[in-house]
Amino acid sequence: MKFDLYTAKGKVEETALIDSGATANFIDYRTVARLRLGTQKLQQTHSVRNIDGTFNRSGHISNCCDLLVSQAGKQVRARFYITNLGNDRVIFVTLVSGVPTPQSTGPKPR
Repeated sequence: MKFDLYTAKGKVEETALIDSGATANFIDYRTVARLRLGTQKLQQTHSVRNIDGTFNRSGHISNCCDLLVSQAGKQVRARFYITNLGNDRVIFVTLVSGVPTPQSTGPKPR
């Protein structure tokens, strides 16, 4: 899915995978570096598992970023947890009215 991501330097079009089984929104650490996104340290780290049940190779998630995203003319501020997504840049949880659902509870092991 194509969507617009708003950064301090302007608007960037990105591509996301929609994963109805995801427990939160995720963004790849390389995308964070490429776009020079600001990050926040989490008060508590989270372990995360891949779809096949194995632990993610980047270990625990310790950082996140809150981003303004837009798709089909709708905008929402959403929290993204930073990890290694392999070939994917961004993973959204299921959509509500065409916009990624904001998550505030953090990623949960599956």
